[in-house]
This record gives sequence, C-alpha cells and structure tokens, in this order.
Amino acid sequence: MPKKSLLWRITPKEGGNPSYLFGTMHVRDLRAFRWLEVAKTHLETCNLFATEFDFLESDPAALAEALKLPEGVDLQQLIGKKAWKCLDFLAQHKLGATAEAFREEHPMSVSSTLSMANLLTETPYSLDETLWHHARANGIRTTGVESFAAQMETIHRIPLESHVKSLVWLVKNESRHKKRMRSMLKWYMSGDIQSLYKAARKDAKGMRHELLFRRNKLMAERFATLANQESLFCAVGAGHLAGGKGMLRLIKKAGFTVSPVGYVTA
Repeated sequence: MPKKSLLWRITPKEGGNPSYLFGTMHVRDLRAFRWLEVAKTHLETCNLFATEFDFLESDPAALAEALKLPEGVDLQQLIGKKAWKCLDFLAQHKLGATAEAFREEHPMSVSSTLSMANLLTETPYSLDETLWHHARANGIRTTGVESFAAQMETIHRIPLESHVKSLVWLVKNESRHKKRMRSMLKWYMSGDIQSLYKAARKDAKGMRHELLFRRNKLMAERFATLANQESLFCAVGAGHLAGGKGMLRLIKKAGFTVSPVGYVTA
C-alpha cells in the first residue's frame, strides 16, 4: 500500500459511491494547508462530513474543566523545580507569560500550548475546522467518528503521571522538540503518513493504547458503519492513519477497498 498520501478513497465491498479518509493537523499554520483544495474537491462529492468529534458538540466550559488539575494539585509540585524553571523560561520567551499562568493547568494542556507555539497562527481556524466550516457552508451534514465526551474521557483514562512525564521531557528538551515539530510538518506536507504515525507512537510513549490504538479502533468502526450507509468524508489527525493498528488497516480489514488519492505539487 503506497504510504505518501493524506487522502484515501474508501470503497465498500459491494461497490457504490466512495468515501474518503483524510489526515489533518489540528493547526492554523498555512504550511499544513497544502492539501486543502484537493480535500475540498473530494469533500464536495460526499453527503456527510465527519471530524474526530462534531464541532457542534464542543463545550468550552467542559473542556476548560477537563484541562484543570484536581483541586489541591499544583503543577510545580508535579514536575519538580528544575522542570518548572525550564517551563518558566519557555513561557516567557514563547508566550510572553510566566509559568505561574500554568500552575493549575493539566500537563497535557501545557504540552499542547508549548507545541503550538512552535508553529505559525495564520488562519482563523485549524485545518480540520476549516473543512468543517466548508462542509456546513455547502449544506453537507456533519458528525463525528468520536464524541466530544469520549475525547474528554480519554484525557482522564490516561494516568496523570504519564502526562507529567511527557511535559517534563518537552520542557527539558525543547530544542529537540522544536526540530521534531519541523520534521512532522515536513512529513505532513509530503503526505508521509508512515513517518507521522511513527512520530505519534513515539510521542505517546506510555499513552499509546489510549491516545492511538483504542481510538483508532473506535473511529474505524464508526467510519465503516457510516461509509456503508452513504458517501462519507472523514478528517482525523494524520497520525491515526498508518500502522498495523491504524485506521487504514482496520478499514481494509472490514472489507473496504483502500486506495490513495495522489496530490501533484506545482
């Protein structure tokens, strides 16, 4: 199976209209939008659009609550003095803030904020949100292959200690992390989903089952159910596509024909 494509045509074994699986990045950096127009073209042939969760379900208050530490728990105590000092340095140089701004924040939220600071913010919406708005503007129904509640549950299924270890590594190895982010963006632009999968698997470390494998299975099952009923365009993080337990392999095992849709650079 060719690996270098972000967009995949998924055809039911009984034939009929194809569906599509597209790997996104949840970023607002225009370099990640290279595949946007080809994605829009195929999205417009479908009558249902799915993201990981339908943005209509988004609950900012519930998300903010989920990304707070339990009462009485302090981030500085969790990560230790050395990591806290590193965090304070990064916060000041990247965000114009101090570590104090994160004292009550969940380490997963802090890791995400620091990672996004290595990318540009050039668009009103992230890539997957941009596609969602395009679908809505064209009268295409929207849904999710997960639910917002399920994503919140995933955060809490992972032990806090695993999130802490991930954040500590990030703040102590910021230059390596920044280089890794640049590599991931390069892989994404070229459609190298195998490298993206390997990076996601490595970054997840002790959280792989919950963040990748378990979610891949649930999202692939939901994709198969929907794609057997109507033409579906589904956009999920590109790290979920490849690998032995990736969505493409699971969808193929469910009886679908899976083929890449090429992208020709100018």
